[in-house]
Amino acid sequence: MDVPGLYKRVAAGEESAFRELVELYAPRLQALAVRITGDLAVAHDLVQDTFLKVWLARDQLTELDQPSAWIKKICFFLAINYVRRQNIHGKVVNAVGQDALQTTSAAEMLEFNQLLGLVNKAVQQLPEKQQRIYRLSREQHLSINEIAEQMGLAVSTVKNLMVMALKNIRESLQRAGYPLFILVLLDILL
Repeated sequence: MDVPGLYKRVAAGEESAFRELVELYAPRLQALAVRITGDLAVAHDLVQDTFLKVWLARDQLTELDQPSAWIKKICFFLAINYVRRQNIHGKVVNAVGQDALQTTSAAEMLEFNQLLGLVNKAVQQLPEKQQRIYRLSREQHLSINEIAEQMGLAVSTVKNLMVMALKNIRESLQRAGYPLFILVLLDILL
């Protein structure tokens, strides 16, 4: 199979080539997602999401040195983010109890979603290095040592920048009127 030619055809928007790409990668991506999530149905959904992202960014395929690694990375991070969301849900359940979650009103859920939106906005307003370190830690689950290695920084620098990032996020939320106990809970979850 002419894989570089296949990438070019997909990048040009050829749907039959995209189907070939799906047939080529789906089994490997499915296996990867199952290993990470431990759930075949979830893995199937993540593989579909992966190919949706590939299709939406298909024009990049010919610009990449290793398109296959890019496709695998998309699936990997989708699976990791799924596991992360599940872990956060578990922490919330443990912190507030299952009964409290079942009796949560729509208004409370809306407020919680607004809070998460404010956190995201605060992260976007961080200085570039703080933002990158925060995202590598919280979204890609890299350790401080891995972040330091990836960014070419000292471990102590990464630690300091992470502390500053969390402080800036807390201060932003305090200015928005959120009480201290919410910020402490967010430190656990974030």
